[in-house]
Amino acid sequence: MDLLSAMRVFQKVASTLSFTEAADLLGIAASSVSRQVDALEARLGVKLLTRTTRRLALTEPGRTYKEQLATLLAELDAVHEGIASYAGQPRGRLKVSSPRVFGKRLLTPLIPAFLAANPGVTLELSLTDDYVDLVETDTDLAIRIGTLAESSLVSRPLGRYRRLAVCHPDYLRQRAAPAAPADLLAHNCLRYRRAGERVVWSFAGPDGEAGIEVVPQGDLVANDVEVLLEGTLAGSGIALLPYWLVRDALEAGQLVQVLPRYPSASTLQSAGIHFVYAINRRQSRKVHAFMDFVVQRTAGLLV
Repeated sequence: MDLLSAMRVFQKVASTLSFTEAADLLGIAASSVSRQVDALEARLGVKLLTRTTRRLALTEPGRTYKEQLATLLAELDAVHEGIASYAGQPRGRLKVSSPRVFGKRLLTPLIPAFLAANPGVTLELSLTDDYVDLVETDTDLAIRIGTLAESSLVSRPLGRYRRLAVCHPDYLRQRAAPAAPADLLAHNCLRYRRAGERVVWSFAGPDGEAGIEVVPQGDLVANDVEVLLEGTLAGSGIALLPYWLVRDALEAGQLVQVLPRYPSASTLQSAGIHFVYAINRRQSRKVHAFMDFVVQRTAGLLV
């Protein structure tokens, strides 16, 4: 038995709780996955998994082993990558996690050029709005929008999260444009809301005064900013959307900004957008190559 290979196989099974899914991710047969886990359990003398016809579950030793392996394998990969970096080029698998729309709109167009410039790197991009535990999921790098929680992760600023109130020009042809945030109450506002949240739009005044808040009303609420973008492009109402999402439409005249003298004063705007990565990735050439590339290519969008 190749012990290191079996450890990696078990870690993937422990993360997915599926022999079939782990096999697909590893590119090997499910029967090979099962055999390697069996051999590892025999080597350790303990059961790591309980198996039924319907599901897999980790035993208590299995949970402990999974947690310790995550750190061990990440450190081992960092050691190997550090030595390989003497060859001068980033190399190896790079797993990146990003919020879904941000990744789709900003990162996806950059991937071909990044991979062409770094032929030794294999990129695995995960787009999700869920919080991702980097160690648990063996993720090298994540992008976080908003206030960063206290943690042992290393962070690097990527840019500001700036939101603009926008609408289609046709929407204003039969109604007066809002002159102040309070005027939004007379408009159809397309609102972003996560489950259980109260929607409040916050603005700063023309002289920098903060704390101007409006509880907007309208006929569309969604937890996806792309849905709201489509609504504004159709002339349905006013939405408060990220600049990086609406810049092209603004430049093309498909959208116009309203309340330009009242910038959004949301927490997200002040907290910004960050890369985060585990401390054992501090010297990773592939991680830094990706961060440098994204920072350079998105500089005009995230200011």
